[in-house]
Amino acid sequence: MEVYAVVKQLLLPPGIILLLLAIAFFSVRGTLGRLFLFLGWSVLLIMSLPGFAAPLIGSLERYPALEPEQVSAVAADAIVVLGATVYASAPEYGGHTVDGNSLKRVRYAAWLQRRTRLPVYVSGGAGEKAPGPAMVRVLEDEFNVPVAGMEQNSRNTWENATLTAPMLRANGTRRVLLVTQAWHMPRAVEAFERAGIEVVPAPTYFVQRPVDRAGQTWGDQYKDWLPQAAAFQISFYAIHELLGRVYYDLRGLLNGGDRA
Repeated sequence: MEVYAVVKQLLLPPGIILLLLAIAFFSVRGTLGRLFLFLGWSVLLIMSLPGFAAPLIGSLERYPALEPEQVSAVAADAIVVLGATVYASAPEYGGHTVDGNSLKRVRYAAWLQRRTRLPVYVSGGAGEKAPGPAMVRVLEDEFNVPVAGMEQNSRNTWENATLTAPMLRANGTRRVLLVTQAWHMPRAVEAFERAGIEVVPAPTYFVQRPVDRAGQTWGDQYKDWLPQAAAFQISFYAIHELLGRVYYDLRGLLNGGDRA
């Protein structure tokens, strides 16, 4: 069964792509061509290994989950949930709706609201395909959670904070439960705090796997060192966040220390 699992994984993307690149490496003549093929093969392999991707994104998941039994006692004025992307023109829904990432955040925001009874605000992005309106519909129609307000002009995490902060302050909100994925939380917290909003991080959907009952964690199983498409996506999110932080740092230097 393990042999079958290994062969299957190598024949599914990205495994098959790695095999083809390896064949191309031995078929191409010339040092430069082989060098670029080897570099491409190496990057694709590393990014596709769960044993690499999970610890990488785990380094970003610095804020722990809120203890479920303590949620109702958290001191906050409101819940703010950040938008991700949208499932555009969904034929089965007759229009735009939330995608996987937005749904994960909306679901946890609804879970928190039922336990805290705090007002919920959505920071949902700009444009015709912004996730905000879809998130509001799902919260109200599917989770029966009323939405107190929606920001719909932001283009990135920083603008989520700077454009949502005035709406929060106008309603007397100073401290919020901030909902987003665990790997996105450090950048989101920084943005909202610089916008003058106190934050209680409420991260959801952790990627980094805790030690299980057998004492295993990422890298302890052979499957963690086989290329997988899901691991490549995890690496993408991690690298996206790391580049985002570098961008904020460079922007801060250019603005004399003010990242806004």
